[in-house]
Amino acid sequence: MNAYLKTLEQTPKTLFNIVDQVKPDRYNDMVDPDRFNLTEMVAHLADFEDIFLDRLRLAFEAPGSEITPIDPDARATEKHYATRDVHHELTVFDNRRRDLVEFMNTLQPEDWKKSFKHPEHGEVTIEEYANLILAHDLSHLAHAAAYMR
Repeated sequence: MNAYLKTLEQTPKTLFNIVDQVKPDRYNDMVDPDRFNLTEMVAHLADFEDIFLDRLRLAFEAPGSEITPIDPDARATEKHYATRDVHHELTVFDNRRRDLVEFMNTLQPEDWKKSFKHPEHGEVTIEEYANLILAHDLSHLAHAAAYMR
């Protein structure tokens, strides 16, 4: 599972590098009308990192527990993502990602098979969730990279 952790550790660093290449007056531009702008996306990543960690801990501590789905768009409005400071949120994301990776580093091989229950997706193992987090990272990094064009 080391490959997961190395890749997960790199996402905040990669995002810092991308954001450093974007002019601040572009942070609120919409490069895709169906997605967050850069400010909102970075706030989303910072906010959801605790949700990801909470779900992993739940699977570890109480396997089979059901989680509550979260609507990212509703949460963006509720948490005022659009008003956030990009650089502050990058730091928050980096710190929270460190916590997530530290937790995952404590897992034993058998722990990766523990799971939680998602009402729409059924049983999700820690290993499957790690893959979903990686896919989530890649999707948002590709979106952020669009700001460099």
